[in-house]
Amino acid sequence: MKLKHGLVGVGIMIIGVSFAAPSLGHGLASAQQVRALSDGAAVRLDPSDSSPVIANLAPGATLDWIGESGPYHIVSIPGQPGEDDLIGYVLASEVEVVGAVSGGGNPSMTGAGIPDIHAQYERSKARRSSGLKRWLWGGTLAIAAIVTTKVLFEAGDEDAYADSASHQAAVDRHSSARTVRNTVTLAGVGLLAWGAADYVLGGRDMETMEGELPTLADPALEEQYREAGARYGSGKRKFLWGSIMAGGSYVTVKWLPWLGVPEREDYDTEWEYLSAVHRRDRTESANRWFIGVGSVLAVWGAADWVLGSRKMAEIEAISRVTESPAPRGAPAARAGPDLFVRRVVGRTEIGLAWSR
Repeated sequence: MKLKHGLVGVGIMIIGVSFAAPSLGHGLASAQQVRALSDGAAVRLDPSDSSPVIANLAPGATLDWIGESGPYHIVSIPGQPGEDDLIGYVLASEVEVVGAVSGGGNPSMTGAGIPDIHAQYERSKARRSSGLKRWLWGGTLAIAAIVTTKVLFEAGDEDAYADSASHQAAVDRHSSARTVRNTVTLAGVGLLAWGAADYVLGGRDMETMEGELPTLADPALEEQYREAGARYGSGKRKFLWGSIMAGGSYVTVKWLPWLGVPEREDYDTEWEYLSAVHRRDRTESANRWFIGVGSVLAVWGAADWVLGSRKMAEIEAISRVTESPAPRGAPAARAGPDLFVRRVVGRTEIGLAWSR
């Protein structure tokens, strides 16, 4: 008899636990909520921009959090008395998760320690930026090594030197410089390839995440203004240094008599004249290099200067419009109809609600 009662008690416990598990699980899920960050956060019937809007949340309104579906949070909307709750979807960018879930889980995190989409986007953005910098430094390093060896260490004809020993010393210097050039060029090309890979991969990841969450592509006005200001300042500096480089090189070659075009009658010996000719050739090569790089840097700086200034002016105009008081007596714009979905007496109704 005692055994019979014991088996009955175990059966009752099993049935009770099986029925209690869903209610406990719902309680744990509803322990975490989402809170609207702005007015009019849309809760949709499906996780899609084209899905009907079930409700619009007021600032600070909260709903029970259930899970995630891509860029959307899954939430529970309380139904009418005697009806089931509705399941809706709200963009993660329009709400924040509040409360805590047993186990310390965070709905904005997938797995342990995996950053959310905003942190991933910033990481990819930093990767693209550093990749571009490495690409520029690598290319500049390789080009500078090649040009420096060509301009400063190029050995001329044997007639341009006082004797064969001087010519051989110039050839040896050029050989050593060429070895260093090859090493530096290889390092520059490697840095360029590394930077190009990071730039392409970081940009591709950013495009993917912008497609999943379009708001990532539009940073706040304050951030855009800071970026425009930095571009404006760097553009001015690049324009100044590029102009100094190009203009200074031209003026130096033009005004220094020692670097001018040599005349045969100004030199006592043939090798002195040929040495001056060789020096003039190297000077012309260096002059073309400095003028070319300086011109590119000046044009690049001028473009950044103008575009950064224009962007700052646009953002300043937007801020003036948003901060200016609304004109008195201006009629309020009529709001359009809102599509609603609701359950009434066991059936689903879909219709339009006109706001006054």
